[in-house]
Amino acid sequence: MVLLVTGGIGSGKSVVCRMLEDMGIPVYDSDSRAKSLYERDRALLDSVKNLFGDDIIGTDGLLDRKKLASRAFASAEATASLNALVHPAVLRDFDVWSKEQSAGVVVMESALAGTIPEYRAVIDKILLVDAPFDLRLERAMKRDACDREAVAARMSRQSFEGLAPDAVIVNDGSEADLRSNLASAMEKLSIFVHNNNVNKMKTNLSRILSVSGYRGLYLYLAQARNGAIAESLSDKKRILFDLKARISTLADIAIFTEEGELRLEEVFEKMHEVLGDADAPSSKAPADEIKAVFEKAVPTYDADRFYVSHMKKVVDWYNELKNYASLDFLKEGDVEEEAAEETAAEQE
Repeated sequence: MVLLVTGGIGSGKSVVCRMLEDMGIPVYDSDSRAKSLYERDRALLDSVKNLFGDDIIGTDGLLDRKKLASRAFASAEATASLNALVHPAVLRDFDVWSKEQSAGVVVMESALAGTIPEYRAVIDKILLVDAPFDLRLERAMKRDACDREAVAARMSRQSFEGLAPDAVIVNDGSEADLRSNLASAMEKLSIFVHNNNVNKMKTNLSRILSVSGYRGLYLYLAQARNGAIAESLSDKKRILFDLKARISTLADIAIFTEEGELRLEEVFEKMHEVLGDADAPSSKAPADEIKAVFEKAVPTYDADRFYVSHMKKVVDWYNELKNYASLDFLKEGDVEEEAAEETAAEQE
């Protein structure tokens, strides 16, 4: 899960990120990593040199940042050309970095990523850190030793229009207040940090997809113009499913029992009670072995309508959730509250 922590100048997003690091959550600082790419990514440096001139490289072989800034920000077209080189390089770097992390949640710290489509495709949740304008202005002036006009001008160039964050922290109090607000925001985002610094998030089955013709399960990430972007639970590869794809969420699936339909979430929970920490038999196991699990977990299943072929899908889904997500599920009331908040944010 990728959590974007964003906010304007002086909002305190870096302070929030340090607190998250203290919890054991890895943080990718987009600004510092982007700056270091000019030294680490030779292909990027060569592309920038070809675009803005050989003389932006000093005699020491390093980038002359002031000279680049004077040319790259001289016009909107020049800035867009630089961004077209830098953004893909940062995303490649983030992909490599995130795969090196073992935590269940990683953070990208960036003031811009939430408004850039390329970044939004890799972001799962957004946490916005905000504060009153005058307080942000005062903090930035003190931090950067700049005059009011210079800081205000920089702040005016930042826009978060259309961001639709999943949670917002207003950082206008003490550090203790900020920690408390962060804890509340993390709970709202369904991100839970244990004392051993292992990240764990609850599984929202309404975002877990089964797609006809594709093996395994997928985590829904975002809506695209021509389909839906999702990520494989097992190998984390991302794919765009077009509008013709036959997609079902696990929250919409139930099995037949003698008393009626039983939601898949409840089936998984009953299986967990029976299996404990062990995996379910794989779909390649003998049919009697698979049936034995359901005879214990859901003894009232309707054998005339819930076949072994259905059971094989369920045991594979169970194992994939157990090993690559969590069997701790976001409950229906929490899901509805989350959906209502997302809708309200979109309407704003």
